Amino acid sequence: MGLPPYLCHRLAASLLFPILSYGGDIFHTTVHMVRKLAVFWHKVQRWCTNCCSCTLTDILAMKACLPPLELLLVYKRRLANLWVLCSRPEIHPATAWLAPSLQTPSLHRHSPDHWALLARKAGSCLPLPWLQRRPPTKNRAHLPLDAVPHSMLFLLGPDGLSPLPVTSQHLLAESYPEPPEGRTYPQLRRRCRDLLMEEWKASAPAPARYP
Repeated sequence: MGLPPYLCHRLAASLLFPILSYGGDIFHTTVHMVRKLAVFWHKVQRWCTNCCSCTLTDILAMKACLPPLELLLVYKRRLANLWVLCSRPEIHPATAWLAPSLQTPSLHRHSPDHWALLARKAGSCLPLPWLQRRPPTKNRAHLPLDAVPHSMLFLLGPDGLSPLPVTSQHLLAESYPEPPEGRTYPQLRRRCRDLLMEEWKASAPAPARYP
């Protein structure tokens, strides 16, 4: 006897996907690796809907209400990056090493000495500032910590000046002012989820043969 659909979705989201995407919030998987992992994810989608093996894979995500794996991996990295941006150094030490121009809720920042160490490197070897978009060529890229806020420009704005709330307020001894309306931590997480749904709709629309 099969499980109810809502239990299948909870099991897939809370158990199977974390196992399949272990480390996906830090490491960027290659296209070849995502294709291999998607084979198992298609089996999860078939299991949630009891679809036979002859059902096309471009319909499985829609029938199972489970987004494609490559979009879920991007969504998981965005949530991890948002946690870094909204945390205090006492909770997440990497927050102290972010660029000083980033409007994070933390006032304790480490001196960004990596730019001084790389200043003598010429031309294409110099990393990009976190606000600058990556050019079409692959000669220049962001440093790993600068890539975190750059990937969240849809929340920070093009100038990076949008304020960010602080998370885990109950774990901190200091009190912080209330964030602006629409900028609380749960609301920013919902905006990441809404962006996932928009990308799913744009990248994998319903086939014409499947009304």
